[in-house]
Amino acid sequence: MAVGIKSLAAFSILLAAQAIQPSAPNPIASPLRRLHWGQLNFLHTTDTHGWLAGHLQEPSYSADWGDYVSFATRMRELAESRGQDLLVIDTGDRVEGNGLYDSSEPKGVYISEILRQQHIDVMSSGNHELYKKNTSEAEFLNTVPNFQGHYLASNIDIFHPETGELVPLAPRFKKFTTRIQGIRIVAFGFLFDFTMNYNNTIVQPVEDTVKESWFQQAVHDQEVDLFLVVGHVPVRSKEYDAVFKAIRASHPTTPVQFFGGHYHIRDCAQYDSSAFGLASGRFMETIGFMSIDGLRTGNTQLSNSTSPVFERRYIDNNLFSFHHHTGLDKDTFPTEQGQNVSRLIQESRSALRLDEIYGCIPQDLWMSRTPYNAENSIYSWLEKRVLPDMLKDESRSGKSAFAIVNTGAIRFDLFKGQFTRDSAFIVSPFTSGFRYLKDVPYDKAKLILQVLNAQPKIFQGSQDVNGPPFWRLAPPGQAAYDHEVHAGQKNYDKIVLDAPTDQTPMFSTSYTQLEIIPGYTTRDDLGSDGDDTVHSPIGFYQVPNCIGGPIFNTESAVLETVDLVYVDFIEPYVAAAAKFARLDIHVPRDSDVYMPSTALTDIIIKWVKDNWSCAS
Repeated sequence: MAVGIKSLAAFSILLAAQAIQPSAPNPIASPLRRLHWGQLNFLHTTDTHGWLAGHLQEPSYSADWGDYVSFATRMRELAESRGQDLLVIDTGDRVEGNGLYDSSEPKGVYISEILRQQHIDVMSSGNHELYKKNTSEAEFLNTVPNFQGHYLASNIDIFHPETGELVPLAPRFKKFTTRIQGIRIVAFGFLFDFTMNYNNTIVQPVEDTVKESWFQQAVHDQEVDLFLVVGHVPVRSKEYDAVFKAIRASHPTTPVQFFGGHYHIRDCAQYDSSAFGLASGRFMETIGFMSIDGLRTGNTQLSNSTSPVFERRYIDNNLFSFHHHTGLDKDTFPTEQGQNVSRLIQESRSALRLDEIYGCIPQDLWMSRTPYNAENSIYSWLEKRVLPDMLKDESRSGKSAFAIVNTGAIRFDLFKGQFTRDSAFIVSPFTSGFRYLKDVPYDKAKLILQVLNAQPKIFQGSQDVNGPPFWRLAPPGQAAYDHEVHAGQKNYDKIVLDAPTDQTPMFSTSYTQLEIIPGYTTRDDLGSDGDDTVHSPIGFYQVPNCIGGPIFNTESAVLETVDLVYVDFIEPYVAAAAKFARLDIHVPRDSDVYMPSTALTDIIIKWVKDNWSCAS
């Protein structure tokens, strides 16, 4: 069946198209599945973490935020030409993870202006917007006003930066009607039960929020065609279960559409025949597409026995996909606003010197595509090369150390080629420094690492309810694995990127002649055909919560006591593990700063400059 592009000649036109970022690679022509349009359609981003320039080393995800602005505009035009509606959704974690956000002073000054160029219909906060006081205040003072009437915060309060009064970060919910179909929607915006926010914000547990009078009043509204729940919440979670049950208590059959995030995965969950949830990946790799057909509205009355039809696609963020799904090409696709945004991104990157070269990477280093102790593992490189070479505090000269770094401190792969200022923020954007406990028995230090890596089994049933959630030590995708496995969820291969591809006749015969490149091969509750691009599978290996080991700063081969050095972010976890190891020490009272004013990113940069010089 033809799906818009009808000959290989058309492919050559698309191959010539590029994102406007000058160093972005051309997208690769690949087999594509068609979109299923409905009465109501959605585009969804989540966990973009500052990647608004797109992926400058990966063709599959090389479109930038300006291209997405054009894509959303063209998709809305297409929907409305068919008498349908399209809404744009974002579910948070827009900050931390890329030089475009992290390298400015103050952080985010460039990205705020770039983000606001996209029309977003409903959006929410992520946990990364709340870790620091200045970040949450910037969200309240800039992002919420920039998207006034569209930003929702159902369970987040903030102490007003000027008055000190505790106020909602944004409106709790809103009711609106779509322009074309007249669909009546009640929308909410949630954050999962986050407890590591700075003390200028309060996150109310979702299970408590749904008992609030305002929420109960909103869900008892009978003139509703669809409940829309957006949030920085995994689509398979106790939080969304609570919201779903609260809605179903007063609306047994009204359709409910959830949008989630946080786990950095592609996933679609079915709650019942009229309720689904979509998670759309991470880092501007994925534009989620969801459609609903068969909604009962004032304009369309269907029988009560008819259930709506939900469809989803995970669109690879590149111009080949964008052109195909809009039926346009390099000349007809771009909008003036989209091109202006792309130029703004380019100018911002230049002002921030993000292409400044620190060194050249000799080989690809992977987070999860290879075993963590393999030679091409980024964690093996960190554990065996970077930490032993760079973790040395002059005030502790001659004292050996035992280093512990959580694997979640690393956020992305390193690709062979130039290591730039941008690369440093991409691989580890956090400002966490190091702390240490002095004179810890060596066997106790090793035991603490073992305890941290035994999570969540070892603390299950005994962890203080106010203690740290141990699954957050690992990267989000790994955390999703732990959460699903220990919750007894079936079919985890929807997250592990090894599901078989599906080549049913949803694309033209010509497409089967195109190269199938590695990428997402997602399996979810709607099957294994959700990815718009047909990919070959990518391996996925579990990594430990933490890595580390001894650092010899003495000629003696025997270690009796060491400085236990760790990234300060994991101090609550170290404290809990120390108690379990029966270490007679109090954290943080007995801890101190190690290598003052030095973050993990700093030592990575210095190691690269010292060891990975570029050939002249």
